[in-house]
Amino acid sequence: MTSGGNGRSLDLDVALSHVDGDRELLRELSEIFIADYPRMLGEMQNSVLGRDYPTLERLAHTLKGRLAYFGAPGARDSAADLETMGRERELAGAWKTLEELGSAMAGVLRELESFCRERTE
Repeated sequence: MTSGGNGRSLDLDVALSHVDGDRELLRELSEIFIADYPRMLGEMQNSVLGRDYPTLERLAHTLKGRLAYFGAPGARDSAADLETMGRERELAGAWKTLEELGSAMAGVLRELESFCRERTE
């Protein structure tokens, strides 16, 4: 799983570099992220609806860091845009950016789930 011209959403080498190549640890972290993402997305959507700028900024910042950790630049860029919107208290385009995040995250989650199903031999 690498990013770039091959159509992948993540760079597994980047993710593995953060855990010193420990695939089992990366699996555990991936499973936690997969389980937590829907809650984070829902809270970001609610923060946009409620114009809760600090919450949007905080959640998007957290998500941006996690996505950088997993080597997922496309989704990370959308999270960074949402973080900026929260910090600048300007939500124009927030729903479009949330949609872009959702599209990018579909690939990220699919690849993480696939990685989690692999077993070391």
